Amino acid sequence: MPDPTRPSLATVLLAALVVAIADLLDAIIVWVVIFQQSTVQRILQAVASGLLGRESSFSGGSATAALGLVLHFVVALGWTLVFWILLQRWARLRAWTSTTRGAVLVGLVYGAVVWLLMDGVVLPLSRTRATPVTAAWFWIQLATHPFVVGLPIAVILGRAGRSSRDAAPASVPRVAPGTR
Repeated sequence: MPDPTRPSLATVLLAALVVAIADLLDAIIVWVVIFQQSTVQRILQAVASGLLGRESSFSGGSATAALGLVLHFVVALGWTLVFWILLQRWARLRAWTSTTRGAVLVGLVYGAVVWLLMDGVVLPLSRTRATPVTAAWFWIQLATHPFVVGLPIAVILGRAGRSSRDAAPASVPRVAPGTR
């Protein structure tokens, strides 16, 4: 029987979708709107380049952009599942995320950690390369990931746990016979 105090898989999928959309919009706003140095298709192809390599990805047109979109969601889902698993196994994390303030603080830290792990571990293991810490993009990502990745994950999953706890019926104290 599922634990009513923990977020459901549907809530995890919702959090992952919110993260995928927010993170993609962040990249679009920075690279397409502000810097005017890319297109949405090229951003998605850059995501696919982790699997295909730069040359194959950027020459693949809309097919590799579509693959990049799918991969982008899979990565968002992966980081959301990591948090969900931590939430399932770590009572202290559940306690921290049991309040909105705690969920916000945890989310901001988690988002920064996600970027550092993505750039320092995941990207080097893929067919792309890590972002040099001297690049503006590294610092933009470190500044935005807490808000577009960590915050939605922690708040949505934390809220789901809080809502479940609030909705769970309270146990009724037993009265010993003859003490009424």
